Amino acid sequence: MARSDMMKMTPENVDETISKIDSIIRVLSKSTPHGNLLDQNDINGLIGIEQEDKSKLADRLETMIMLLKDEPDNKRKILESHDVTMDEFGHITPVSDVLNSVKGFFLDKK
Repeated sequence: MARSDMMKMTPENVDETISKIDSIIRVLSKSTPHGNLLDQNDINGLIGIEQEDKSKLADRLETMIMLLKDEPDNKRKILESHDVTMDEFGHITPVSDVLNSVKGFFLDKK
């Protein structure tokens, strides 16, 4: 397995999903450290986002974290936040990966 494959981490549980969202926010806001949940390709993809969009995406993801931590059973709000973020930023690989994890861990449960 190549080093980049080993470094790429798909969240395997709720806590890792929230941590990866937090790591993305840290990259977008140029905060450090951003942990080891993102590989260099993910980081480069996030750095390439226009500054105005970085702020917008960070705000969307902060709202998502708030919902996941404070209202994990409010599937309607989580779905709305997921859908808006996916529509606007789903073309960015680390964003779509983490949103798919949110869907799997928080929305697909019966």
